Amino acid sequence: MASQGTAIVSSLVRYSISGDVARITLNDPDRLNCFSEQLVNELHKALDSAESDFANSESVGHLVFNAEGKGFSGGLDLSGLDNESDADLLLRLVRVEQLLQRVRYHSGATMALVHGACYGAAADLVLACRTRIATEDARFLMPGMRFGIVLGTQRLRDTLGETTAYRLLDRIKPFTAEEGLAAGFVTALAEPPEWDNVIANNVTLARQYTCEAYATRMRVLTPDSRDSDMAALVRSVTDRSIKQRLSAYVSSMKEQKRKSKSA
Repeated sequence: MASQGTAIVSSLVRYSISGDVARITLNDPDRLNCFSEQLVNELHKALDSAESDFANSESVGHLVFNAEGKGFSGGLDLSGLDNESDADLLLRLVRVEQLLQRVRYHSGATMALVHGACYGAAADLVLACRTRIATEDARFLMPGMRFGIVLGTQRLRDTLGETTAYRLLDRIKPFTAEEGLAAGFVTALAEPPEWDNVIANNVTLARQYTCEAYATRMRVLTPDSRDSDMAALVRSVTDRSIKQRLSAYVSSMKEQKRKSKSA
């Protein structure tokens, strides 16, 4: 069993551990928990803490992600785009990919508890978890391929299959939790009052394994595409100016909102 009652509060991420469960909470609700450089760095630090706390545990450790506020996350923070270079954006996206890989290949159990909006890199984080719980009001969208960023795309195909990956990536509007469940993107629906029971049930299920057996299960069932995923991301970002592509995407989104308001 890991440490009891340990809690770390940073400005944008909360980390706490009790028994076999480490809770990592996105805590920037005023900005819809967007994936800023600082928030991503704090998520890495929370994972460092979890890995340290679970290092000598005799039972399977559980990483559980959730978020404060009206939604899980609006995705990558583009608010400071004018002040960032292509190199800055490349580094930020590489750090996100490193985060996703740490979660995807974590030797213990991983779970995301999602409510409200969950877009872009945040949806990729959810997909990196093996248990993906959503409330009925959860909505998902992965727009990265619209501006040519290959982030989590191969994991989506490996997890859900090629046909389903195409269908979800082609969505113009967010898909619902029910649609995500039908596609396999979501593994179960549950409202926040039920979440503690969902976690407890997963902890009970994992106790049939030793830590070594659970880690072996992950290695055998989860294709290791870390090198190819990172290479695909870097190629997609450096092919041509990522700043120009993101700026064009932001402008198009603003124009769509303007037209919808005037309609």
